[in-house]
Amino acid sequence: MNTTPSGTMDRPITGATRVFPIIGHPVSGVFSPPAFNDFFLRNRIDAVMIGLDITPAALPAFWDLLRGSANMVGCSITYPHKQAAFEAVDSMTGRARRLGALNTVRREETGKLVGDATDGMAMVRAMEARGVQIAGRTAHVSGAGGGAGLAIVDALAEAGIAALSLTEIALDRLSAVRALVADHWPEVEVLASPQPCEILVNATTLGKSPADPMPFEESDLSKAQAFCDVITLDQDTAFLARGRILGASLVSGNDMGAHQLQAQLSHVGLVTA
Repeated sequence: MNTTPSGTMDRPITGATRVFPIIGHPVSGVFSPPAFNDFFLRNRIDAVMIGLDITPAALPAFWDLLRGSANMVGCSITYPHKQAAFEAVDSMTGRARRLGALNTVRREETGKLVGDATDGMAMVRAMEARGVQIAGRTAHVSGAGGGAGLAIVDALAEAGIAALSLTEIALDRLSAVRALVADHWPEVEVLASPQPCEILVNATTLGKSPADPMPFEESDLSKAQAFCDVITLDQDTAFLARGRILGASLVSGNDMGAHQLQAQLSHVGLVTA
């Protein structure tokens, strides 16, 4: 039997229930299943998300299981399988191909697998929902070369950002994100050095702990009009709290997560776009 968030028994899980697992190694700390299952319950969708701890060595066997299981609609993918999934699917969206990694796979009726990468799209949709204008503006992305950062840079470029300031501690990843923009979005200016911008996006892990430093310099904070964060907490990160004091528009990791849920479920066909 399934349970509601309060722990009371609700609708049964049957042989007809569609299964949408999240795979990773480990998966004990992932936060997706409660949010997805609450969404399924509230919207009367006969589906369930479970965490599957799949070792890298067992990953080929999982793809075979997914291809052969008609009630599995696909899967969500977390560390360390996003790059491996890129090689396993039969086709993928253009953004997934640009990024070289996947976070969502849809199973077709034929058993073929179709991949997508929705992190960047989720952040952009969250920004738009909060009234943040992207087209024609400037954005500074901290942690631009990481998985989330790279996807957000790509999505901002697709949404019409005029110029990007990119910071990343790993020089090879900084080169990769600059190459992504140059190769696919040549109309977007990549600033030669970090500069104050209208939109700030924290795509680093800074902010999970109260002791963490700010992901941006003070001069960046004082001049920005929108503060966007990938960190998911029950309250404002220090970065967002500062933006609130300054009267900026705020986009939290929770906002991004809500749109991530919609994007992933749309890709696998459990909701309409």
